[in-house]
Amino acid sequence: MQELKKITVEDIYVTVLKARLVKNEEGWMRMEPFDRTVPTTGSQVMDIVAQTLAADSSRTPRMVAAQLGVDREQFYGAIRMQTGMRAQTFFNQYRLKQACEWLGYTDVQAQEIARRCGFASPGAFTSYFLQQMKCTPIQYRKQHRPANFRELYQW
Repeated sequence: MQELKKITVEDIYVTVLKARLVKNEEGWMRMEPFDRTVPTTGSQVMDIVAQTLAADSSRTPRMVAAQLGVDREQFYGAIRMQTGMRAQTFFNQYRLKQACEWLGYTDVQAQEIARRCGFASPGAFTSYFLQQMKCTPIQYRKQHRPANFRELYQW
């Protein structure tokens, strides 16, 4: 029996950024928009998860199951089967990827990033970020954000 390919956060992620500065061989530069189309996975469940998180990453697995009118445990099981992760872990990993983009390419404050990404509080965000990334959000920003980020990215 062939094993299903696990769907990752990267497979469904939609960037928070609108455009980036691109330079070609001739030397001209322009802002080029990111493709913000929600990717499809071949799984109805994961396609719904992708659409939901792209629209509002503060949604929880419980909210999505209720919105769909499906049994919560079956919904969680479907996500686990497709991703190899607990539903909440998968949703949190999506939020973490989003937070890293906000921190690395914008000047949006960490408290606002926590809110936009759906963390219960700035403290919960910092705690989860530290646990997963082994640094605080502010340390991450200092290490990963280019000095000229305002010229390079639109959000």
